[in-house]
Amino acid sequence: MDVVAYLPPPLMSHLRVVLGEEHQLTPVAGWEELEATVRRRPADIAVVDPTQPGTLRVAETALLRQRYPSVRVVVYTQLSPSAMRVVVELARNGLEHVVLHRFDDDPRRFGELLSQLPGHTLGEMLLHRLRESLERTPPRVAGAIGRMIRTPRQYSAVDDLAAGAGMTRRQLYRVLEAAGFTSPRLLVQAARVVRAFAYLRDPGRLLEDVSAKLGYSEPRVLNRVMLELAGMRPLEARGAIDSEEFVERVATRLFAPALELDDM
Repeated sequence: MDVVAYLPPPLMSHLRVVLGEEHQLTPVAGWEELEATVRRRPADIAVVDPTQPGTLRVAETALLRQRYPSVRVVVYTQLSPSAMRVVVELARNGLEHVVLHRFDDDPRRFGELLSQLPGHTLGEMLLHRLRESLERTPPRVAGAIGRMIRTPRQYSAVDDLAAGAGMTRRQLYRVLEAAGFTSPRLLVQAARVVRAFAYLRDPGRLLEDVSAKLGYSEPRVLNRVMLELAGMRPLEARGAIDSEEFVERVATRLFAPALELDDM
């Protein structure tokens, strides 16, 4: 889980405890840096205190949610009349998650809330579509594929997936072939392509931002991979098809006969 946070020092320190070493925390010092980080780097959740002096206010918090709906926004603030006025106004605009310092930020409870948020809808749709085939693989392989689809930037090659599954590359090819998949290469690419499409549906993102965010060397690589898996380039797909059709196109390609020798 990748978390970007704009908080006063006491709240930032507590958030570090909540996240521990398992998750990535990126602190920022202002609104411009927050938006730039959300736009260009991996970020599942933005934790913000809208009462931070001088920079992040109600309008900026609402704008963050509007521009980047794929990033979940959590308001983490201290109990005060001014903070409650801000929270009420944000709630009227759809804010769902508020955590109050020293009231409901017990590390275990706060951590459970955050861990339940990042589920990217398209990734879960792809996992559901692949469920029957994944059930024909060993649990460690299915588990590694689930982790890859939920955190695709950490899996850039077949070797990463094989390591996550605790087996050799050759063993992984055999297991996935027996389950009906075209190749591990396409499966690894599919995880990032599906996340790329989810990001592209955010109004505030450019193709260059999405490409960098997912670790592609340049946008043309993302163009080529999405064309192979979904039959459309990113900017074409962005306005032409919905999430369900995109996931179906990708899933179908994962089981299509291979047209060439797959080799990363």
